[in-house]
Amino acid sequence: MTDEHTKIRAVTPADYRAVLKVMQDAGLDTDGVMVLGTTYWLMEKDGEAVGAIGLEHGDGVSLLRGAAVSPSARGQGLGRALVMSAVTHAQLRGDKSLYMFSTGGDWESFGFTQIPLAIVMSDIPDAPQVTHYRSHATRPGSTTWMRSLS
Repeated sequence: MTDEHTKIRAVTPADYRAVLKVMQDAGLDTDGVMVLGTTYWLMEKDGEAVGAIGLEHGDGVSLLRGAAVSPSARGQGLGRALVMSAVTHAQLRGDKSLYMFSTGGDWESFGFTQIPLAIVMSDIPDAPQVTHYRSHATRPGSTTWMRSLS
């Protein structure tokens, strides 16, 4: 749960190292973090970066990129707050769907359902995670998820 000591704010180029550190500490792949066409948010608790999340944007859809909370800050509802802020942003930009790749987690509790990888590949073909997959033939996570926003 967030409180008055916890803030989520849009990332600036000066935040690049903080985003990388949070994602690396959480064990996430950082290839392609903060590339052109993405939006990121940083979560700070008492001024310290403890979470980060991003969205890769397509035409009427977005792809979640790295929902990460530092190990020392887990168990406080911070990850849920980050994911819901990204969902809200996607809704406000008019996206019809929000996709994500995952290696685990309870994504159904966020309103996501599992879908075939091919759907994401066709709906948001130029997203950095999708182009990385195509060029390296490595699947970005073992499961693919979608949340309808309409």
